[in-house]
Amino acid sequence: MSKNKIYEKNPAALQSLLLTGRGFLYNFLRQGGIFRKMLSELESMEHFDAGKIREWQNKKLSLLVRHSYKNVPYYNRIFKKLGIIPADIKGMEDLKKLPFLTKEDVRRNPEDFLARNINRFFVRKNFTSGTSGKPLKLYRDLYSVNFENAIVWRQRKWGGLDFSDRIAALREEQIVPFGVKKPPFWRYSMPEKRLFLSAYHLSEENVSYYVKAIKDFKPKAIEAEPSLLYILARFIKKQGISSGTFSIKSIFTSSEMLMDTHRQIIEEVFGARIYDFYGNAERAAAIGTCEKGNYHVLPEYGITEFLPLSAEPGKVEIVGTALHNYAMPLLRYRTGDMAELLDSDCACNRKFRTIGKIKGRISDFLICKDGRIAVDACYLTLKGVDNILQSQIIQEDLDTISIKFIPGENFSKKDKDKIMNNVKAYMGPEVEVFLEQDSKIANDKTTKYRPFISKVKL
Repeated sequence: MSKNKIYEKNPAALQSLLLTGRGFLYNFLRQGGIFRKMLSELESMEHFDAGKIREWQNKKLSLLVRHSYKNVPYYNRIFKKLGIIPADIKGMEDLKKLPFLTKEDVRRNPEDFLARNINRFFVRKNFTSGTSGKPLKLYRDLYSVNFENAIVWRQRKWGGLDFSDRIAALREEQIVPFGVKKPPFWRYSMPEKRLFLSAYHLSEENVSYYVKAIKDFKPKAIEAEPSLLYILARFIKKQGISSGTFSIKSIFTSSEMLMDTHRQIIEEVFGARIYDFYGNAERAAAIGTCEKGNYHVLPEYGITEFLPLSAEPGKVEIVGTALHNYAMPLLRYRTGDMAELLDSDCACNRKFRTIGKIKGRISDFLICKDGRIAVDACYLTLKGVDNILQSQIIQEDLDTISIKFIPGENFSKKDKDKIMNNVKAYMGPEVEVFLEQDSKIANDKTTKYRPFISKVKL
């Protein structure tokens, strides 16, 4: 029996106890001495001038390039093919000697980017469907996990948060089994001081339970994907609940593009400022908002380049070289996300590059008959399915889901059954699921390819 099945079969109190156990493990791995040292260094670097930051980046880059040449098959071949050696990459200006890296490069053979000298026991593997609808296998080491956690916690401190403060987290994670129809729709992790609220059970009918849970928990902050918080805020506003109801002082969003209309409603309902964080599954670049509300490139995370887009005047593509993930180094990785550059300084006085709007992932909503709403339909539908090259999911109506997909070499009936079970487990057994296998998924020439399309109005 899988860990998820064991978790689901336990009562709510025991599920919270299991989350508490996981929380102790996470804190041990992610908030130990290494993490504290990283956070301290990051906080001191806020006061560096631009020259000192650049010097620090170049030293880190030199170490990463040498490691990549020596231990990563893909880069060993690339360097030899180009006739260059690590000593030729002395700083970020020399990165241009290397070609850009694309998602397709990584997707074709992810093992080619995995460092041969890394202990696999300390490497974390995950899959992402991404905005292309094509699964991508990625690796990161424990050092990278700790470093990203330190980056995130520094921003939380900008928002006035400390380790002793409580956080409410609205998650698209199966914290509460799909079949549960009555509250509590949340679980508590004591060591993390987090109340995990199930996004999968959120509906207009259930929102009063969520409001009471947040109010009783008295968190100093709430965190979630922007669209999830928008749904929650929209329901709360419709019921006329005042922002004075909540103890929230800061809001942390990440994982998708924060739209201006969403920001306005979320901040109005919760009565606090949003601190948004841009990152990506490949861990190539990081951008975050400060206490003055401006986006900044976080230079310790990596070297971020901006590729001008001829089709989008005034906009650039974000290209990242993360300096912390030695398990799977990605040099000059094209994220496919766009940004607008600003030349102005920020009143926060940090010498970090200021960015305007970021254009990343925008999600349609998967809507159930009972009013529940899910944001990441691709993850929900394709969870545990590795043998698909590309997919497109379409919600035709409340009773019908169509899934077009290009099968991988090892695709089997087991994968089909897994997809069907995933959809029906969340939406209900009465939902019709149509699977359409093809060799190519046609794009609408007038719009960008979308992995999930909903024809149901929210």
